[in-house]
Amino acid sequence: MARILVIDDEKGMCWALRKALMDEGYEVLTANSGPEGLNLLAKEEVDLVLLDIKMPGMSGLEVLEHIRKKDEKLPVIIMTALSSLPTALEALQRGASGYVTKPFQLSNLKDTVTKVLSVT
Repeated sequence: MARILVIDDEKGMCWALRKALMDEGYEVLTANSGPEGLNLLAKEEVDLVLLDIKMPGMSGLEVLEHIRKKDEKLPVIIMTALSSLPTALEALQRGASGYVTKPFQLSNLKDTVTKVLSVT
């Protein structure tokens, strides 16, 4: 089964996504900041990244840029608040594989994850 890295500064969101995705059979790693996520990516093999766009310190767009420099093909799904939709569209132009808007239904997120992983 696929290995997913969740990068989100909200610990509660990381916990909820980890539990929901593990219930679907995925292996899930979590990071609470961009630098922590990039450090994990340097050490661990993952099949997909779920990336919050709005984080303190290093934004999701900056994290995406670092990921793309190292791996052009690694699927990245952006998580964004509806008010940040233009930023999500910019992320797609920069190589994100998809996005979901917060708050989201877990079923929609799972569908997006399944769809992105089936393409890769």
